[in-house]
Amino acid sequence: MKKTVTKMVALLTAGVMVAMTGCSGSSSSSSTSTTAAAAASGETAAATATGDGTSSLKGQNVRVVIGSTSTSGDSYMIADLVTRYLSAEMGFNGKVDAVGNASALDTIATSKGDGKTVMMFHDMTFLSVLFGSVDEQYSLDNMTIGPRIGQNPGACFGAAAEDNFNNLNDTVQYLIDNPSETLSFNIESGATSHLAFVAYYLWVKETQGDEVAGRIKAIVGGTTAEKLQRLWDRNADVIYGDTSSFEQYTQDGVDAQLKMTMFGSCGEVEGLDITSMAADGVTFNGEPFEFSKDFCMYFPKDMDAGVLAEYEAAMKKVTENPDFQADMAALYYNTLSADEVGVEASKEFIYAKNEMCKALIDQAPSLDELTQ
Repeated sequence: MKKTVTKMVALLTAGVMVAMTGCSGSSSSSSTSTTAAAAASGETAAATATGDGTSSLKGQNVRVVIGSTSTSGDSYMIADLVTRYLSAEMGFNGKVDAVGNASALDTIATSKGDGKTVMMFHDMTFLSVLFGSVDEQYSLDNMTIGPRIGQNPGACFGAAAEDNFNNLNDTVQYLIDNPSETLSFNIESGATSHLAFVAYYLWVKETQGDEVAGRIKAIVGGTTAEKLQRLWDRNADVIYGDTSSFEQYTQDGVDAQLKMTMFGSCGEVEGLDITSMAADGVTFNGEPFEFSKDFCMYFPKDMDAGVLAEYEAAMKKVTENPDFQADMAALYYNTLSADEVGVEASKEFIYAKNEMCKALIDQAPSLDELTQ
């Protein structure tokens, strides 16, 4: 389903892309887009503490690594938000470092367990091991699982508005109606997008057969910005990313080359009119497929138990802070309860999700078979 774009349009797109970074439609969408852009640049309002701002890390510099190199996606946004609130709550100077998955995992594997280095990342932490993207030495057993920090139900698929894809069933119907065409999906290997793509592919294979599923192709790699550019250049038909990154390009008034539709979110997103994978009929092992991105803190294996307890106590205060809850809601993220962010509850949750993902991956075809 490739389209050719002239150099003139490509140049125009590049210029408009910069101009459209803060574009929006309604007042509520404007607020969300502005909040998302501000979160990505660290310009949101100062976090408010609900405690006395003291801990054993008071006055110390804390490095927060994330498994992404993008500062426009949900990994950076939620890590930056949580870091600012934890900095206020615990009295340290925290800064997010977008180093990428392999570097983040290696940093946690080689850092001291003094709390001055923490990884905040989503399910790719263990998915990359299950998919074989990184070595077993980076498995959950070789790190300390800390408090969960939030949930993003809005990781989703996105397409050019002109293609009229409003849900995943539309993409399947396109393949049925156009037997000589393929559809390319830009995803990341070993990431949440990989898992959602596999669930979609297996569902199409089960319901439509090998011929239709065989025309679903993967383009692997790229930051959120790079995937958006591929879509705008029409070098990818469908991309995968975060609603808070895509939403501004769905609004009225957006240039036709940039205008998008969002669909196939991994969970129900409050405040957005978007069809989830489960609501669209996607199933795995006979059950509706739901896979919100769950973000968590991870520490070195030899983490100091006392400092870990300080992080847990602080995160419980943060998650109950009305200001934090409002900031999370503005980005369409779910705030967890104090019980849910507890270390033991977080560990139990992450290990259970790890097992579910393993079952899905065991049925997944190799990306080599699907890469166009």
